[in-house]
Amino acid sequence: MLDAHIRKPTMATDAGLQGTVLQLLSGMGVLRQRKMFGGVYIYCDDLFIATIHDGTLYFKANASTAADFVARGLPIFSYPKEGGIATLQYYQAPSEVFIEPGAMKFWADKALFAARQDATAKALKTGRTPKESVTGDEIR
Repeated sequence: MLDAHIRKPTMATDAGLQGTVLQLLSGMGVLRQRKMFGGVYIYCDDLFIATIHDGTLYFKANASTAADFVARGLPIFSYPKEGGIATLQYYQAPSEVFIEPGAMKFWADKALFAARQDATAKALKTGRTPKESVTGDEIR
């Protein structure tokens, strides 16, 4: 079992975690990753769905999906900033995603759903045509 959120992270463990996550997400869509802001950002079909920071995997959430993460007691991604702590709508992945392929798919699908919803809302707000329209009932 890979339990990356307990060990003190190093570049090697983050690289190993990144490879493991990408392998577990394979078949989900077109995946790519990008290193930014001290972490690795994972995209599926050009939508930002996850990030790896300090040896921990976080999945994207939004108003439709955050309650599922909160109900499991999964911490939100946060970082220190001038004057306090900033949080982003990304929640720590539950440990079972590294053990059960079905769990990885379940939580990654939630992240992709949130990313699609947010992209659609943004496109509609800016008057652009969204790549893919979603409703609130597709993935639960």
